[in-house]
Amino acid sequence: MSGDGARVAGGTGPDSGTVRFAVVTGATGGIGSAICAALADSGHAVLAHYGSREERARELQQKLRDRGARCHLIGADLGDPAGVDAVVRHVGALLEEHPEYRLTALVNNAAKMLSPSFADTTPADFDRYFAINTRAPFFLAQGLVPLMPPGGSVVNMSSASAHFSSPGDISYAMSKAAVESLTRNMAEAIASRGIRVNAVIPGFTDNGHPGFRSAAVREYMASFAVLGGVSEPETVAAAVAFLASDAAKRTTGTTLDVSGGSTLSARGARKHSVKELLAEDQEEV
Repeated sequence: MSGDGARVAGGTGPDSGTVRFAVVTGATGGIGSAICAALADSGHAVLAHYGSREERARELQQKLRDRGARCHLIGADLGDPAGVDAVVRHVGALLEEHPEYRLTALVNNAAKMLSPSFADTTPADFDRYFAINTRAPFFLAQGLVPLMPPGGSVVNMSSASAHFSSPGDISYAMSKAAVESLTRNMAEAIASRGIRVNAVIPGFTDNGHPGFRSAAVREYMASFAVLGGVSEPETVAAAVAFLASDAAKRTTGTTLDVSGGSTLSARGARKHSVKELLAEDQEEV
């Protein structure tokens, strides 16, 4: 752990010409690790951020290195402004250490999920969800966009829950709606730099949580999507990789919906929240 409160590990690899460099927050989750793999496969060196799961982060780093990619790690609490500052400073240090790197992508993927209900939310709960899910993407972009060359891309992670009522997960849903507003407003703010910003909207995605092994949980989640089923992390990662690529060079200030039609709000009446179903599943076990 470094003196600025961040745990840091460097990546290795041969230096040859210019290397695209991507920062991915929340890299140890199912979606985050898939995003890192997709960007590495498209030629990016990756700085993989994690909150507290250092062992998983090191496993991801080794997996990417085994595939010939460069992967650096940093652990920081993005709910604390000091953690956000630590990430920004470390990116600057890596760019100095590796002059071949060009910071071409920031993926704001880290999120705190499964918030309390409307009745149970405390001011501390509310502040924590918005600190991680909304404030951190804002200030990471503010700190890192000046380090990006023209053609760079910021990709924010939204959620289908921002598009329908979610009283049982209200702070999370509100924070993701704010992320979409941030995306639209930031797009104009940074357009003069030649940098784009977009958001991806996933629906329920199998991130490896034990709850996805429950038939009741999967059936409930599948009921949100007109295409049925739940998504795989690689599907979300492919959308992120597209928005970070030159193929999306004329795309900014918008959202890419990969929720299977969950945002159409076509599902029937709801009886449970996911949080309640996960608790029931644990009780049965």
